[in-house]
Amino acid sequence: MRRKDREITSMEEIKDIIKEALFCNIAMCRNNIPYLVPMNFGFDGQYFYLHSAPEGLKLDILKENPRVCIEITQDLKIIPSADVCNTGMKYSSVIVSGRVEFLSDKAERIDALRCIIKHLYKDMTDNGENGIQFNEEHLDGLVIIRVKPEKITGKWSA
Repeated sequence: MRRKDREITSMEEIKDIIKEALFCNIAMCRNNIPYLVPMNFGFDGQYFYLHSAPEGLKLDILKENPRVCIEITQDLKIIPSADVCNTGMKYSSVIVSGRVEFLSDKAERIDALRCIIKHLYKDMTDNGENGIQFNEEHLDGLVIIRVKPEKITGKWSA
């Protein structure tokens, strides 16, 4: 990282940024052509979980090349300046490099989907309390993806 003075080294701070994020951007590459897609996600402290329809460009790429980069940005604000060349940006961000695994075990897929639901609904639960439930039959129509992080970095700017 070029700006070591802006590096977030605390894994707890990085996890807090991830916890508060509404979505992430997933970057992948095929034949030297990058592809980026926003997705909702879950994070259990060890793995990132994503879900997808069972077909599409994203899955085609990931089946050929499982390497991904996940980007999460929080607290994004423009800091204007009378001299536009001095305009700044306030943010906290996390970059994750890792590999995709497609989950086939039903119990793992259910746990992953629950992780995503818990992240999206934050403090609510998916066990029927507060009305948050999912029909396990819908699981058959989803591809569940786990990303094992190989590197996680954080950065801030104020």
